[in-house]
Amino acid sequence: MTRRVILGTRIDPRVRPVNAVVPLLAAICWAVVGCSEQPPELASEEGLRPINGTELYVKRIGSGEPIVVVHGGPLLDHSYLLPHLEPLARSYELIFCDQRLSGRSAPQVDSASVRIATFVDDIEQLRQSLGLDRIHLMGHSWGGLLAMHYAIEYPQNLRSLVLLNSMSASSAIWQEEERVLAQRITAADSVERQTIRETDAYARRDPEAIARLLRLSFRLQFRDTARVNDLHVYVPLDYSERSRQFGFMMVDLMDFDLHEDLAAVTVPALILYGSHEPAATLSGPLLERQLPNSELVILDEAGHFPFIEQPEAFIDAVSGFLKRANGR
Repeated sequence: MTRRVILGTRIDPRVRPVNAVVPLLAAICWAVVGCSEQPPELASEEGLRPINGTELYVKRIGSGEPIVVVHGGPLLDHSYLLPHLEPLARSYELIFCDQRLSGRSAPQVDSASVRIATFVDDIEQLRQSLGLDRIHLMGHSWGGLLAMHYAIEYPQNLRSLVLLNSMSASSAIWQEEERVLAQRITAADSVERQTIRETDAYARRDPEAIARLLRLSFRLQFRDTARVNDLHVYVPLDYSERSRQFGFMMVDLMDFDLHEDLAAVTVPALILYGSHEPAATLSGPLLERQLPNSELVILDEAGHFPFIEQPEAFIDAVSGFLKRANGR
């Protein structure tokens, strides 16, 4: 049986989370890498691990049942999620992994491996490498698409599936959501974007110039657009080369539809969106109908990054779902 839950409270705009970092989905080929630090007492392991023919950066914090977190992007790293998911590490072990080509993972891979199937296999080989049994799998944005693919391929390995502001399960709906976002672009936004593109710094692919452009794109995805000023956006020096390599993924994103296959995924599933996101009314209800054991949660006064705009309601929704998924 599915449940529909609507949560959310207005937060004083003067109150800001510390060191927030944001992933993209407004432009599929852009990416950033964010940084944040965790309390030392929560860190149990971090570093490169050989996984599936490359080296992936893995960080584990907390203790308890494992939650494997699949970050957004593409080409982001895990760190933009860390300060906001950290409360979950008091009850669960959070396992973050920078995807191939992303963050601190190896910067070059075989071009033939830049496909969704390989990224999904990376998650499975990471699970095996860490000696994990069944896992809670959590994916944000682009990472939600990878998590859905994993749930279809390896349902027997899951305790639950958590889709946080996930990319759509079909290319047609995803493109429609992108069109809705594009309608939010103002004339002033266009002028500001062009001004950045005409600078010498941007021509040199200076990380700060790219970061400025990314902040402008991210602004569309917040309910309170001023919150973009809180974002700490870090762009790696080799961003352009990583982005070029990721271009081999585009063939997998041209035409896809996972809805029929998702009907066979029977593990408990949480589908969570901010109310300001187009997917809240497009992708969300479709996913709720297709996933037979799912809950749809809409957080008011939030967009694509509800863990930044509605942190308390976000943690309450996720932790409550995980308890129900475990029968507690």
